Amino acid sequence: MKKKWIVGLALTTLVLTACSGGEMKEKSGKKETGKVSQVIEISSPAPISTLDTTQTTDKNTFTMVQHLFEGLYRFDDDSTPIPGLAEKVDISDDGLTYKFTLKKDINWSNGEPITSNDFVYAWKKLVNPETLGPNAYLLDNVKNSQDIRNGKTDVSELGISAPSETEFVVELTQAQPSFLTVVSIGWLAPQNEKYVKEEGKDYGIDSEHLIYSGPFVIADWDSTSDTWTLKKNKEYYDADAVKLEEVKVSTIKDDNTGINLYQSGELDLVRITGQYVAQNKEDKGYVTHSDVANYYLDFNKAKDLPTANEHLRKAFAQAIDKKTLTENILNDGSKPLNGLIPRNLYANPETSTDFREFSGDYLEHNLDEAKKEWNLAKKDLGDKVVVSLLASDDENGKKISEYVQSQLEDSLEGLKVEIKAQPRNNLLESRTKKDFEMSLSGWIAGSSDLDSYFNLYKSDSSYNYGEYKNEEFDKLVNDAKTVNANNSDKQFEDYKRAEEILIKDNAAQVPLYQSASNYLINPNIKGMSYHLYGDYFNLRTASVSE
Repeated sequence: MKKKWIVGLALTTLVLTACSGGEMKEKSGKKETGKVSQVIEISSPAPISTLDTTQTTDKNTFTMVQHLFEGLYRFDDDSTPIPGLAEKVDISDDGLTYKFTLKKDINWSNGEPITSNDFVYAWKKLVNPETLGPNAYLLDNVKNSQDIRNGKTDVSELGISAPSETEFVVELTQAQPSFLTVVSIGWLAPQNEKYVKEEGKDYGIDSEHLIYSGPFVIADWDSTSDTWTLKKNKEYYDADAVKLEEVKVSTIKDDNTGINLYQSGELDLVRITGQYVAQNKEDKGYVTHSDVANYYLDFNKAKDLPTANEHLRKAFAQAIDKKTLTENILNDGSKPLNGLIPRNLYANPETSTDFREFSGDYLEHNLDEAKKEWNLAKKDLGDKVVVSLLASDDENGKKISEYVQSQLEDSLEGLKVEIKAQPRNNLLESRTKKDFEMSLSGWIAGSSDLDSYFNLYKSDSSYNYGEYKNEEFDKLVNDAKTVNANNSDKQFEDYKRAEEILIKDNAAQVPLYQSASNYLINPNIKGMSYHLYGDYFNLRTASVSE
């Protein structure tokens, strides 16, 4: 039976957090032996997928990774890259050579020194075809990297070197102003070659088979865990700045459960969505932040599937009322999105124009046009069409998928949408195996690079789960980050045309909305950071006050 959606009914939202009403009983921060306890309990909407930094993809996992594995640089409270394990960097005048000097006396959590060779090993592991990571494309601008990951050049030719144990040199093919942002995220954190090889297949399978370079270590975790604990890393070079002794984490998918635990004092941080945001905006622990994120419908374009039909995809794109979705279903600060790139990702440095404003909107809600495209689709597919929709099994995924199902079935005669709900980690596996027709997906900026979004649909991208292929799109994206990388106006024109091909001409993706993150956080917790990239929140300098 189709569900009818009432405008004004507030349901759920995308991925983040909010805070809840009511009085919260005190728990964390209790005085023990005259001091305030620096132990807190928080929730995560999904479990950790992997702690091998070269293989990590989802932001829930990256939020933990950013606490466990520090790299050359890290983010300050304003999301500006600042030295992490590096003491400094010297950049050549042409912007092509980065010479990092590591801090003295930096150690792994087992007491072993961290050296420049640990970065050489991890970066080569990321791009080596035998151990290729999904984020290997991030190093495409490093000399020979793209040819290496495509099997054309040996990994020994990667444009990185370690002249000494404290020096790490990177050679780029094009100047890249965002490079320090990219190296501030855990995907380029070091790995100790000796330790990784000694552990063999056991490396990273649980908390006992890992060593850490960040402010925390993890305990009581394996790949099946719904709970784990972050503990202060005593070997961290800036351990004095880390005030929290323990952070106990539980996976909680249901907002109402998390809110009840927060209100009873059993949780100090919970992310909330939908109607719970509106209900708890007056809570003194409520925190909200706009995400640099695109939540969208993706399609498998394999020839034997209905979603390979371009007219079907264009019909779907114009049949969904995104304004009602964001204002009445999500009601959490999310905004409609009609392009690949979210607002505030990147502005032209010459004109200060945000790319979203520059490129404009594509395939906006228009039922008349949707029905025209649908009639064209049915000429190829028949009068009755069934399409499956892959979505996460949490509350947010359920409500958004049901809204999309209702919008499409009510608007397009003869269409049936079957929802397939899966846990988030299973959903990612299904997408990776291309075992889907249509899926609800999201991409949150890992850096300010426009290319990180366009890379999702390049022909050779490991993230191109729907097998989109367009030679003109590939060329435009490649030109934007190479031959036109130093000409902002030409680069923007390349990316604009590429976005037009992807969203308007081919409807390879249907952007739905740019999300917001809403939290309920114990007001006694001070010093948290909310970065634009890498993590949802960061507890490096957080503490519990009286």
